[in-house]
Amino acid sequence: MESDASNEEKLDEIMSSEKALEGGYFAWTKTMDTALLEVLREQQLKGLKDDRTFHAEAYRVAIESLNAKFHIKITREKVLNRLKTLKDTMNLAIQALKNSGFTWNESTKKIQAGPQVWDDLIKANPKMWRIRDKEISNLDLLRDIFEPDRANGVKGNTPKERLQQWKDSIMTIDEVDQLQADNVLVLDNFENLTADNQNGASSSTKSMKKFSSKLGVKRKSEEAESKGIDSRSVLNKFDEGIMIMKESMSGIAQQLAIGNEYFMKSNMRVYSGAEIYAELKRIGVTNDKMIRATRLLKSDKEEMDNFFAWPDELKREWLQEKGIDCWSFMD
Repeated sequence: MESDASNEEKLDEIMSSEKALEGGYFAWTKTMDTALLEVLREQQLKGLKDDRTFHAEAYRVAIESLNAKFHIKITREKVLNRLKTLKDTMNLAIQALKNSGFTWNESTKKIQAGPQVWDDLIKANPKMWRIRDKEISNLDLLRDIFEPDRANGVKGNTPKERLQQWKDSIMTIDEVDQLQADNVLVLDNFENLTADNQNGASSSTKSMKKFSSKLGVKRKSEEAESKGIDSRSVLNKFDEGIMIMKESMSGIAQQLAIGNEYFMKSNMRVYSGAEIYAELKRIGVTNDKMIRATRLLKSDKEEMDNFFAWPDELKREWLQEKGIDCWSFMD
């Protein structure tokens, strides 16, 4: 029997390799899944996994190992996509096993339950059809690597108990992911989960909102690290982008101010020479000072606009400051 199983695995490897080399649809086999997870487990034990993300070196080692063992040219993108699929399956299995009527069969590597029990669960969560009667060959290995409670040695809580933790503390990204997988938490809307009313939010709500913004930045950092990019450079570029945006907004504000100034000046009234002469004559400017006073006013439209708006005493004071005396007062 062991020989037959071994031959079957080798056949899977050969078929998978042929598909990859022919450039067709790439099909992961159980053997390849196990090989990938075992390498990542080794990298985890070496300390090359922080929180929920492996270091770039861990992915490099895993990719080189798979390519050498199966004679393929697998990419980082395919590895990340496969891990996402495996983790989704793991999360569904963990959730299903928490429900009454579901048991794990170690021999078949399947979750067992009666037909009606399955139907009820799938009705409540349609995603569960993905694991119904499906062999999950590496569930224990997946849980050892990715399940937060096992990785951290902490006793697990139910989804509702973990959701309750929002009221007292900030949860880790792994715990947020698990709540999403359990359909208990929708990340886009979680800020309103514990809001007391529309007029005043609780302290836990404020903490969650603050965590929400940090969560997005941290996820970007982790995605970059999984692709072999220094997360610090990503955050530096993020800060640089914010600075550039601020500078751009400042520049726009300056341009608007300048534009507003031009608009105001362009919409100032243009006084004719006859109007200027009549006004200067009225407040007592003599003919020998008239040309100088007229030129002074016409040289600055804004100043001339102010001049005509002032009362007579200010007009005379302004002219005197400019060295133009008003000898006669004809009020």
